[in-house]
Amino acid sequence: MERRLHHLSWLKVRELVPATITTVILPVGTVEAHGSACLGTDIFIPEVIAGGIGERLNALVAPTVNYGITRSLYRYNGGCTIDEKTFGAYVGDILVSLADVGFRYVIIMNGHGGNNSALKTVAADFHRQHNSCVAVIHWWELCHDMTKEFFGHVGGHAGTDEAAVVHALDPSLLDKDAYDPKLAYYMRPGADIYPVPGTILLYQEGEGYPEFDLAKAKQYRDKLVQTVGDFAEMVLGRWRQAGF
Repeated sequence: MERRLHHLSWLKVRELVPATITTVILPVGTVEAHGSACLGTDIFIPEVIAGGIGERLNALVAPTVNYGITRSLYRYNGGCTIDEKTFGAYVGDILVSLADVGFRYVIIMNGHGGNNSALKTVAADFHRQHNSCVAVIHWWELCHDMTKEFFGHVGGHAGTDEAAVVHALDPSLLDKDAYDPKLAYYMRPGADIYPVPGTILLYQEGEGYPEFDLAKAKQYRDKLVQTVGDFAEMVLGRWRQAGF
């Protein structure tokens, strides 16, 4: 069945929620530089995951929050950002709206590290004030061990893992001809730099550079969706078992 909330009529939503569907997934990203990959990398990846697990979780997928909190990469061409208070208030209002629709369980699928802190606060406030169940999933952190096992390293911003997912989605989103290893910068501890001197940010020195193997990228995408789905299914099951 159609899982995208904005593709359904209000009549269909009234029929489904909460009678047969009580879970909604909200993808959240930002618009910023990702080496030679597309500016929308942090948007597309949570959408891929949400779309991949919606049926399994019997969830609807809400329209994506495309703009987020971009800091160190803001100056690179095309970067956009939202003030943290504005972002928090906006996402908070969306969560309240989803609760008012009748959803009992909300999964925020975050695609951007700059959103982490704000989403944590928004989710905690929403849970406390509306007695709702909400999980914020930062997919690259949740899948750290899986990614390391799959590739032999942990990837990075616009690195092996992110590049693989957008490559699997649409090869045109990752420009091999424009790629230059000098776009990469190892994120050493002990320095905060604005703008950061690179648009591919490595978590380990010398590791995590993008690959351009489409077959392997598709395998990683599928493994990523499976891993996040396993976790989300466990969380939902525990919530229901507890009577929430």
